Amino acid sequence: MQTIDHPPMTWRDDQKIAWPMKKLGHAQLGAAEGAMLYYIARDWVSGRYPLLELGSFLGGSASLTGAGLMANPDWDGTTRLHCFDIFEAKFGDMAEFIRTRIDPDFREGEDFQHLFEAQTAEVAPAIEIHKGDFAEARWDGGAVDLVFVDIAKTAELNRVVLERFLPELRPGPGLLVNQDFHNADNPWIHCSLGHLIDYFELMEPRADDSILLRLREPIPAQALAEAGRWEDLDPSDALARVDRLLSLFREGGHDTRYIELVRARLLIRGGDAGGALALVDEALERFGPGDPKEHFFWLRRCRAVQQEAA
Repeated sequence: MQTIDHPPMTWRDDQKIAWPMKKLGHAQLGAAEGAMLYYIARDWVSGRYPLLELGSFLGGSASLTGAGLMANPDWDGTTRLHCFDIFEAKFGDMAEFIRTRIDPDFREGEDFQHLFEAQTAEVAPAIEIHKGDFAEARWDGGAVDLVFVDIAKTAELNRVVLERFLPELRPGPGLLVNQDFHNADNPWIHCSLGHLIDYFELMEPRADDSILLRLREPIPAQALAEAGRWEDLDPSDALARVDRLLSLFREGGHDTRYIELVRARLLIRGGDAGGALALVDEALERFGPGDPKEHFFWLRRCRAVQQEAA
């Protein structure tokens, strides 16, 4: 299918817009993906359709996306970046991150919406907050230009994204960013995207942990439901879906190391720990330790898969 023309990928050469966010240190976001969000909102989206941020945490991504939207010459002044989060430190290392970076007295489960609002204060006119359990979240605001996903930490939440939010992405200009793509911890994401990849055009294979896709055509509801399968997905089918992503990346000459770690996790899930260890060993031999500036988490993620397989 013919490649769609697109605006310049300014973030590849200029990430200065994200440096203040990185210097502040109140975000689990890289400079490349932060700059990408800014330039997408400034140069790629229409400025007239909503943007969705699914998983906002402390506001690093929202501050850059909102700034880009407000700098968009076609922004109508009313369209919003809609930010969905529970804004409570109940999951993962949220509370520890806040204690380390911001407030040493911050408690597990505590509300952090005030921290989000502080980091996004300058772009508040462009933001609307949707606070609550994402498992219960819905979108009824019509077609959207962007779906940014940093909340699919479980297969259940991934299905919420697929079935309740992705259907509103506009075919043609609509953009999907998944901020966990180059992280093997959530393999249901890759199984979903592998199943749906023919509906998308790969725009940016990697900006830190993120991938950028553009929607070619509407996705049938049945395909979205099938993409969300995980618990009952046969291991061979899961591998086949991820292999489709590997083929796409290899055809384009893109780095496949993190997708290969996903494949290793799927081998473990299917009972082939030995195959997983061999795959990681081969990847380490081929890619080496990696440049710490470009692949800071590479060795750590390899070790995590090795430990799971041992």
